[in-house]
Amino acid sequence: MIKLRPNDPGGLYPPYFCVLKSPNSFRSGLAMMHTPFRTLLALLLPLAFAGCGPDEEVEPTPMPPTTTGTLRIKVVPEWEGGAFAMNSVYTNVSDYRVKVEAIKFYLGDVRVLNGSSETMVKDIAFFNLGEGRDTLLATVPAGTWTGLRIGLGVPQELNDADPIVYPSGHPLDLANAMYWTWSQAYRFLIFDGRYDLDAGGTDPPAEPFSMHTGLNECYMEFDLDLGTGVTITAGNTTTLTVHLAVDHFFYSGTETLDLATENQTHGTNLPLALELSNNAAQSFSVE
Repeated sequence: MIKLRPNDPGGLYPPYFCVLKSPNSFRSGLAMMHTPFRTLLALLLPLAFAGCGPDEEVEPTPMPPTTTGTLRIKVVPEWEGGAFAMNSVYTNVSDYRVKVEAIKFYLGDVRVLNGSSETMVKDIAFFNLGEGRDTLLATVPAGTWTGLRIGLGVPQELNDADPIVYPSGHPLDLANAMYWTWSQAYRFLIFDGRYDLDAGGTDPPAEPFSMHTGLNECYMEFDLDLGTGVTITAGNTTTLTVHLAVDHFFYSGTETLDLATENQTHGTNLPLALELSNNAAQSFSVE
């Protein structure tokens, strides 16, 4: 016996109670089921088995080949071609005893050169040689590059931006203490220490020098010749050592910085800031 649901005289819904006394009763019950229900069942059964076939294999999307490598530029400070140590006493070009206590600077718009073409690889990097922050990493197209073009300082479009836009850990993060709030601009180079005009003195140098360059006028670009070239291979890291002659901060081929009269600049003594910027830009070299 098949019992239909209440209020379902037409048998549109499945029965909810069924007692089968014999096979003949089952067949009789099926015959009592209304045609619409049988039609619905016939439509649903094929759909139930439609997804049971074997899965189709999906070809993985091929990864594009790597076309860049990493250039690791390590800046090594030196004094007259030898090792340099912060807070040690040296004799400079003017025969003054000097002790360098801080060297911090930015390198901006770093480009690799090949003939007349150039490719930007790094917008800005911060260096603090007193704390071992001496390395720049840049993603560079694979190939052989014969030169570098670098700016000493912060490029104007970055220098003029609101510093709040730079997140924690960024080279221009305010936590690096390189921002001049009074001028709303970054210091490009900090060169601090102490000096003694007496070359024969034995006491530690006591007179302070503090030279901080900044302002867009002090941004200096310089080129480094890489000789036969530095080859970057895809997916690999190539290290390039850049030498920084700290003794040349006091002189160049055209100017000598005399600590007796030139020892302080903090954005107000522009001639001294330009002199130091020029000397420092010429202090970088690659052997």
